[in-house]
Amino acid sequence: MKLSNGQNIVDGIPVTVVRRRAKRIIIRVKPGGEVVLTIPHRRATLAEGAAFLASKWEWVLRTHERSLALPAPAVREPTSEEVAVLVSTIRELHSLWCARLGEADVEWKLRRMKSRWGVCNYVKRRVTYAQMLAGKSRDEIEYVVVHELTHLKAHGHGPKFQSLMDAWLPGWRIRRKRLNHREQ
Repeated sequence: MKLSNGQNIVDGIPVTVVRRRAKRIIIRVKPGGEVVLTIPHRRATLAEGAAFLASKWEWVLRTHERSLALPAPAVREPTSEEVAVLVSTIRELHSLWCARLGEADVEWKLRRMKSRWGVCNYVKRRVTYAQMLAGKSRDEIEYVVVHELTHLKAHGHGPKFQSLMDAWLPGWRIRRKRLNHREQ
């Protein structure tokens, strides 16, 4: 199997090869059947990506077939009222948790993001929350706020991060599961 960057056809199935900063080679089969192969630009070659894809090809075929049988999930833009409620909720929770955690001068903003609920830039002391949190429960939004603010003290998701989350927001794992697995 020989691949190039961008669009490829493998056994009649479109495969998009993306080279980017990543820790490992990743295969995703998106709703609607699109296959995306992510290859770390510094850690693996195209040939290694092709070999990995070949080793997982049976799984790709099964998953691709299943994804074609399912309707693509409908993505709904939040209404202006939902966004206004979200802004108010985040403003309140962000301020409350900054005070509880002893963190001052932490900016926040809201923007459209496709695959993350939030991002913390601990160097600039700025948290960006996803607009797709609009319509989520207050508990779920609070989980995201605490999660992102915890990154100011623990940059990864390792044991230190988890112990801080356990201390500050017991039951956070249940909230995370509900947020990530609830029907949209």
